[in-house]
Amino acid sequence: MKNKFKLLCMLLLVPLVGCFGLAGCSFELVEWDINEGFDDEEYVEPEYGFAVSAALDTITISVSNVGELGQTASLVALPSYQYLYGEDVVGLSEQVNADPIYIDEYDCGTEKDFVIDRYFDDKTDGIYFKYYILSELEEILAGPMFCSDIEPLYKHENPIVPINKKGIMCEDRYTYAVSDLGCSYTELNFVMDYLFVPNEIYNFSTHKVEKLTYVEGKDQFGNLTISRNGKTEVVDYIDFNGQRYYFRLNEGGGASLSFYDSVIKKYTDEGVRVTLIMLMHYLPDQYMQPYFLKYPATAQVNRSRYVQLNTSNEYGAGYWGALMEFLGDRYSKENGTKNSAYGLAQSFVLGNEIDMPSVWNSIVAPNQPNLTLEDYMEEYERQMRIGNQALKKYYDDNVVLISFTDHWTSKWEGYAPKEMLDYITLKTYKQGNYNWGLAIHPYGINLSNPSFWASDTAVAGMSGNLNTSCITWSNLEVLQLYLEQQTKRCNGEVRPVYVTEGGVSSSSPSNKDMYEKTKEQQAAGIAYIYYKIAHLSCIKALIYYRLMDNAGESAYFGLFSENMLLEKPAYRVYKYIDTQFSFDVSEEYLRRIEWVSGGVSHGVDMMNVFSYLDTMALFPSRFNWEDVWDEDLIANRIISQEDFIN
Repeated sequence: MKNKFKLLCMLLLVPLVGCFGLAGCSFELVEWDINEGFDDEEYVEPEYGFAVSAALDTITISVSNVGELGQTASLVALPSYQYLYGEDVVGLSEQVNADPIYIDEYDCGTEKDFVIDRYFDDKTDGIYFKYYILSELEEILAGPMFCSDIEPLYKHENPIVPINKKGIMCEDRYTYAVSDLGCSYTELNFVMDYLFVPNEIYNFSTHKVEKLTYVEGKDQFGNLTISRNGKTEVVDYIDFNGQRYYFRLNEGGGASLSFYDSVIKKYTDEGVRVTLIMLMHYLPDQYMQPYFLKYPATAQVNRSRYVQLNTSNEYGAGYWGALMEFLGDRYSKENGTKNSAYGLAQSFVLGNEIDMPSVWNSIVAPNQPNLTLEDYMEEYERQMRIGNQALKKYYDDNVVLISFTDHWTSKWEGYAPKEMLDYITLKTYKQGNYNWGLAIHPYGINLSNPSFWASDTAVAGMSGNLNTSCITWSNLEVLQLYLEQQTKRCNGEVRPVYVTEGGVSSSSPSNKDMYEKTKEQQAAGIAYIYYKIAHLSCIKALIYYRLMDNAGESAYFGLFSENMLLEKPAYRVYKYIDTQFSFDVSEEYLRRIEWVSGGVSHGVDMMNVFSYLDTMALFPSRFNWEDVWDEDLIANRIISQEDFIN
C-alpha cells in the first residue's frame, strides 16, 4: 500500500511475534518434519448431491438423495444476507429468522433437476440467492448452496495474453516504466470513497429509512447527470435487481472513476493486465457515502484505515453487487483493446491484508474485540461470493482475490492466514465452490533488510513445512505445496495466486557507504524472487512493490530512488530478468546471497553456491527444485541485442 504503516509496526513489535530475526544471527538447528501440516486426506463428500448453475435465462438446481426416501421436502431460496432459523454462523446479519421463498416440492431420496426462471419477478437475479432443502418440520436437510457455475454474457477470448509473470506497482498512475520494464501486469488501488451515490439515508431521529430521488439530465458533453436539492453530479449507472444505482464519474480526483478509466485504458492498449485493489475509507456524510454500505462500528475507526464493505443487509449487498456488475461489464467488453473506452481489468483484490482487520480491513470499533473467525469469514466471504457472481455474470476470466500478510500460522492480530484459508476453502467447497484466488505480500521477515535470505533463515519459527510461522520470499514454495492439496483446489484446479505487494529494500541512497552494498543485495534479491516465482505454477503474477522509493516507509523498495531521481541496479536486473540476457544481468550479484543454515554457512565465497538454483531451497521442503528448474520458464521474452543495454 502507499502507506506502509505495517513496516513501522513490525519493526517496533519484533519481540512480540517470534517470527522475526536479524541478519547475521544464527540459531541451533531445530528439528522439524517437512511433512508437517498437510491434510491430504480427501474431504468426505456428503451422501447427497446439491448444485446450482445458471444459464442466461434459467437456473438449474440439481438435487439427489437428500433426505429419507418416501418423505417430502421443500426447495426454498433466500437472499445471501438472510439466514434461516437455526443456522449456526450468521455473521453480523440481523435477518436470522427470514421467511424463505418457496420454489417447489422435492421427493426425498430422489434425483431431480429443477429448472426455474433466472430472474425472480422479472428483475431480481437468482444467482444472488442461496438455496436449501427443508423438511416438513423446516429443518435444513441440505444447504445453503450458492450458484457457482454462471454462463457469462461475454464469451470472447481475453485479448491480453501475458508474456511473463512480471509486473510492477505503477504508483497509481500511468507511467512509461511499466512497458519499459517489459511487464505484463500492474495494479491500481481502486479507492471507492466517493464512488457510490446513495439511494437512501437513515434518519437517526425516526429510525427510518428515507428514499432519495434524483432527476436525470445531460451536461454539455452529453454525459448523464443527476440532480437533487440544487446539486448536479455527472454519473454513470447500472440497473441491478430492479433498482437503479448511480456512480460518480469525477469525484475524488486521482481516485475518481474517470481517472481509473483513463489509466486502465492506457495500460490495456499496451497489452498490460490491470489488477484492481478494492478499498474504501469510512466517510461520515451519508449523502456522499451510503450509510448501509458500512458497518456502524467502523465510524470510530481512524480515517486513514480501510474498512470492509457491509453486505449483511439488503442495501449494502445491493450497492456492492451493483458496483461489481458495473465494473464487470465496464472492464470486460468484447472489444477490450483499441476500441474499448475503458480497457480491461480481470482480477479484483477485495480489501487489504484481511488478517490485520484493525489496520486494513476494519469491521468493528477499535475498543471492541475481534469477531470470531467464523463470523469474520462469513462477512468477508459473503462479499467475495457476491463479487464473484457479479463478475462471472459478464466474463469467465474475472477473479476475486483475498489479501494476506506474510504471516501464516503466526498471527498479527486475532487471525492466522492459514486457519482463515483452511476455513474458507472448506466453506466454499461445501456451499458451491468457485475459483477465488490469493493476493499475497511475501516480504522478508525484516522488511528493511535486503538480505532476507539471512534474516529469514535465522528465525526459529520459519520452516519448509505447512506449519511455518510465515511465508516469505525464502519459503514461498510452501504456498504451492499447500494449494496443491486436493482439499484446497477448485474443481481439481490449483487456485491462482497474485503477488500484489512485496519488495526488497536497499538502504537510502543518501547513505553512500551502506548503499554501495545494499543496492547490490537488492538486485540479487529481485533476481532471486523472480527465478523462484517463475517456477511456481500457482503464481500468475509478480507485481513488484514498488517503482520508486517512498522515504516515509523507512524502507527503500523502489527500483528508482524517490521521485525517480536515481535508477538503482535493480531496475536493469528486473528489466532483463525474463529475457535471454537474464543471467548476464543477475550473475554478478549472486555473491551477495549468503546465509547460515544448521550451523553451515552458504554462499559463493564458501564454495557451495554456484548458481541461483543453489539458493532456491533456503529451507528443506517437499518441493524439489532440481526437478522443476527450467531456464525456459525464466527467459520467455526474447529481445534483440540492440535492445539490451550493457
